[in-house]
Amino acid sequence: MSDPIVDRSSDKNPSAIDAPLEVSGAKVIIGLFVFAFLMSCVLWVYWSMHTGPFLPLQRAIFREFPKSFPHVEGGQRRMHKNTPKTLRVTMRVAFDPESADEKQQVEKVYYQLVELAKKNIAFKDFELFEVHLVQMRPEHSAKKLTITRDVAPLLNESEKADRDGQPST
Repeated sequence: MSDPIVDRSSDKNPSAIDAPLEVSGAKVIIGLFVFAFLMSCVLWVYWSMHTGPFLPLQRAIFREFPKSFPHVEGGQRRMHKNTPKTLRVTMRVAFDPESADEKQQVEKVYYQLVELAKKNIAFKDFELFEVHLVQMRPEHSAKKLTITRDVAPLLNESEKADRDGQPST
C-alpha cells in the first residue's frame, strides 16, 4: 500500500485559518456611535424634505388652534401613482367631533383650515383635502372624524364669494 498524499503547504501557519478576526471593543463602540449619527442625519433630512413644504401651514394652524398638535402632509401615494394628490391635516380638538350637536363647530374648524391652507401653501395643486379631527379622552378610546372633500369646489366657493363681495364661510 502506498502512503496517503498530504499537502504540507497549509501547515506553515495553521492558526491563521482557524483564528477569528478580532476587533477591539473601543472600535465597535465608536462604529456604533458613527452609525447611529449617520442614521439620525438621514432620518432628519428625510423628515425635513417630507414635511418641509407644509411647515407654514402647520405653524399657522398651531397659531390659530393652540394645543391642537397639528400634523400636515400631502402628495401622492408612491405605491399607487394614479391616485389624487391629497393634502392631509390631522389635529386635536377639544370637542367631540362625532357628535351631531357639534356639527357646526366641525364645519367652522374645517372652513378655517381651508382658509389657512389657501393662504399658506399652494392649495390649488391638490385634488383632495382630508381633515382628521381627533378628541383624546383620558382612559378611553379617541373619538375621530375624517372629512374628505375635493379641492376644486372649495376654491370655487371662495372665488364666488370674492365676486359677490361677501366673506366666504
